[in-house]
Amino acid sequence: MSRACLSLLLISGLCAQTANNVFEKAPPDVDAALRDRITKFYQAQVDKKYRQAQAFVAEDSMDTFLGLNKAPCLSFKVDKLVYSDNFTKAKSTVLCNQYLPFPGFEKAVDIPMPDTWKVEDGKWFWYMDLAAGRDTPFGHMSPKTNAPAGGGPIPAMPSLESIMKGVQTDKTAVTLNAKETSNDVVKIANVLTGPVTLSLDAASVPGLKVTLERTELKGGEQTRLLFQSEPAPNRKPFEVRVLVSPINKTIPIQVSFQ
Repeated sequence: MSRACLSLLLISGLCAQTANNVFEKAPPDVDAALRDRITKFYQAQVDKKYRQAQAFVAEDSMDTFLGLNKAPCLSFKVDKLVYSDNFTKAKSTVLCNQYLPFPGFEKAVDIPMPDTWKVEDGKWFWYMDLAAGRDTPFGHMSPKTNAPAGGGPIPAMPSLESIMKGVQTDKTAVTLNAKETSNDVVKIANVLTGPVTLSLDAASVPGLKVTLERTELKGGEQTRLLFQSEPAPNRKPFEVRVLVSPINKTIPIQVSFQ
């Protein structure tokens, strides 16, 4: 299975910190050293120089790395680092700009890639904990050898339908009063583990205000789409669309007037 197919699943929480350093900031030299190793590891894969990438892989994970597909990033950015074990282990999130093999993904998007790193002989190395598996937006996945490097093993790719159901609304239509001031609300929930971004595609209608309370939703969070209408005769039904990234979903909401 290719890294591009799996990357959408790898939006996972970074929660493996120890109690001793949850609120501690890594020493600057430690943080700089890890960022440098991550950058070189990913740049080697962007350049398709996989032998160079091996220099950043722990020996106990080398066989796994050699048998895996590599990250298809066009470009990348180190986004988050979470340290544990007295700053000798870390989980990283890299934003990998890539094309996804699904209908509607014409443009490359930034997909969060989680990795695990550890210090050996004073240097940071990418490694894979084959015994632990990985938590994904669709539950805990046990490892398999045919999985992508730099993102953890996933046994099966969910269908596009199941991915699209990760962001849901409680209804797809609202009815407002054309003769009186009226309001309506559509609730939007993100049932994935990872974050999504919402944007609004709505025509400007005099006397009608459509507002998203929040545009960023973490896993498990909700928001509301608010409709506020002032009296106006002869209004015709129309459609408002909520756009969801990075899954590239469009949620249509039908608006009608009594």
